[in-house]
Amino acid sequence: MSTTSSHAHIYVCQHKPVPATVSDSCFHPIQVGAARSLVDLGLMRDDTGDNISLKNGTFCELTAVYWAWKNDRDAKWVGLMHYRRFLDFSGATHEIDVHGCANYDRLDEVTIGALGLTASRVEALLASKPGLLAVLPQKWSVRNASNRTLREHYVRADHHYEPDLDVLRSVIGDLYPADVTHFDAVMDSHDGYFTNIFVLRRDLFDEYCEWVFSILFEVERRLDLTNYSVAAQRVFGYMSERLFNIFAHKRLADPATYVELERVFVRDERSAYRAPARPAGNVVSVVTASDGNFVPHLATFMTSVQANLDPRRELDLVVLDGGIPADQRALLERQFRLNGRGSLTFVACSHMFSDIPLHAHFSAATFYRLSLGELLANHDRVVYVDADTVVLGDLSSLYDMNLDGRAVGAVPDIIMRSFAATGVPALKEAGGARAGDYLRDWLGMGDRGDDYFQAGLIVMDLKALREMNLRESANADLTSKRYWFLDQDVLNKHLLGRVKFLDLGWNVVNVSMDVVSGLHRNLAEKVREAFANPQMIHYAGFEAKPWNNADAPLAYFYWYYLRRTFWYEAVIERRPIAVPTLDAGMNRSLFYRFSRKIWRQLPNFVQRRLFWARDVMMGR
Repeated sequence: MSTTSSHAHIYVCQHKPVPATVSDSCFHPIQVGAARSLVDLGLMRDDTGDNISLKNGTFCELTAVYWAWKNDRDAKWVGLMHYRRFLDFSGATHEIDVHGCANYDRLDEVTIGALGLTASRVEALLASKPGLLAVLPQKWSVRNASNRTLREHYVRADHHYEPDLDVLRSVIGDLYPADVTHFDAVMDSHDGYFTNIFVLRRDLFDEYCEWVFSILFEVERRLDLTNYSVAAQRVFGYMSERLFNIFAHKRLADPATYVELERVFVRDERSAYRAPARPAGNVVSVVTASDGNFVPHLATFMTSVQANLDPRRELDLVVLDGGIPADQRALLERQFRLNGRGSLTFVACSHMFSDIPLHAHFSAATFYRLSLGELLANHDRVVYVDADTVVLGDLSSLYDMNLDGRAVGAVPDIIMRSFAATGVPALKEAGGARAGDYLRDWLGMGDRGDDYFQAGLIVMDLKALREMNLRESANADLTSKRYWFLDQDVLNKHLLGRVKFLDLGWNVVNVSMDVVSGLHRNLAEKVREAFANPQMIHYAGFEAKPWNNADAPLAYFYWYYLRRTFWYEAVIERRPIAVPTLDAGMNRSLFYRFSRKIWRQLPNFVQRRLFWARDVMMGR
């Protein structure tokens, strides 16, 4: 590592894209667990040189400590912070919460300055006290968590096992017998230093690392983590918090050798959203949106896209996530891997557009596409497709198409065309005018009402949309005025004259045959042709969706691809998609529990006879 202008190197751990972090000649963001990650955060990584990056799942942030110990030989002081947990180097006092932290909403330049998270402030603090060995967080008492001792606090915590502490004590007794008394004293005390935040003078840092890693590597050798949960496998990270206190108990007994600063916790991770990178290679970038209620249909859409994509291409699928539960995301990721190559990225959007009123069957997820230019700042082009669709064509042909200088490509909305021709009125909240007048006056399309497009599939030039500042203008419209078809109307209003129209087959609304009578005969014939050979089917409208109406037109395409997902039975049986808790369904009546006990004690041949008798009675 090259020499910098600061004698102190404080490593700031990150394992995912986060808001703006602290970075200067003293503070060094480092990606932990980099060897296990599919994402390169563009930071210093803990998987170079002599490292234990692959152990991040069990050693947590200690992989950064180990990396600094083995690879950074220039620093005279070495420290560790986390992307949301810091020390306040200003020395100020705050209102402290029950967890012993001062809370800040976001980590911006003002906060960084106020907390003294700069090389100059750190250097000044380190030079202010002769004989200083360590900068530590203020101690926190486990009595705040209704525990009497650090041992009780460890044992009662989720994902911790008491026998592991006995193994740890045994290892300390074997390797450092004199330290057992320090272990016992610390575990019987009520306060200590938490969250692995510190700055240590180089000689003390080296001593600590030699001590802590020799202990933990031996504990690792003796423990069998085979049936530990993912959270429980972080055992060596959990232990290290207690070990740091043991080391401090024996080496930092003199208050003249250390200073304590308040811990700070940064609450808001959304304030500086970092856009996902566009994967390199021969990819096709597709975007859709979903919330937790729509997961089965999102899975169906995903399967259809992967099944029909050019096999020479890789799919870069981005899901604008309006609140998909973690277990459902995991299943979607597994399904994606089973069905093909590429990448699946979830972008958290549940906090967006919550102030816009909804009506009918719409959800807030429908608005997320308005922000695609900013959400996907590293993408120049995407094909946006609603998740209530089944794709039968190869989306790479749309992704590669020439937009001829237009901002988007989309299909004319033949439903709106029919509404305009037959005088269907808009919602009262949106003025109540007949459709043709609504397009002309409410949307300001003038005599170009036939240019109204259906927004269920849009090829987007994101560079052009960013230049238009579409997000701000569209959001302002939606919050100040009511629209019949919400963001679809606003997109048509702002993109008038900037649309390249696609073949109707690329967005076949499955109820379109209901409106052909209101169309010009030539257009009606084209609609019939597209309906017979669709490239994408859009189940738009409540009764048009097969999961609401099994007799919906073109439903068989949906059922075909749904069968290739994990959610077929859930949709058929109309049951919740969430994974049940371990005790779900166990709150049974006394009669049920007694009957079940008797049933399980019956011989198998008796159970079979009873099943046979039941089937006979039911005529099976």
